[in-house]
Amino acid sequence: MLSEKEYQRIKQYLEETLGHPIKSKRIAAIGVNPLYHGQNKRTIQVGSHYADLEPDSPSEQVIAIFETKLFCVVTEGRGNGEGLPYLFTRETVYDVMTKET
Repeated sequence: MLSEKEYQRIKQYLEETLGHPIKSKRIAAIGVNPLYHGQNKRTIQVGSHYADLEPDSPSEQVIAIFETKLFCVVTEGRGNGEGLPYLFTRETVYDVMTKET
């Protein structure tokens, strides 16, 4: 989905913005059990569209998922060169699926 150049650009932006190094593994999807009241467990996969990644957030396509001290779900409008990505703590992530490289 993302070219290597685009992936590295977003990775660098997140490292600078969050102040933490990004782990090298490529993540294809994560299973999350959000802390937000009333949200169910779900799998968030790169390339898929989701509504309500946070309460009342719009439907957006996930373009990348990165791991630092948190899991960073990047969409076209969040974490892609401006603003923060959707953030999920380690305690809320119950599964991590990596990409074959």
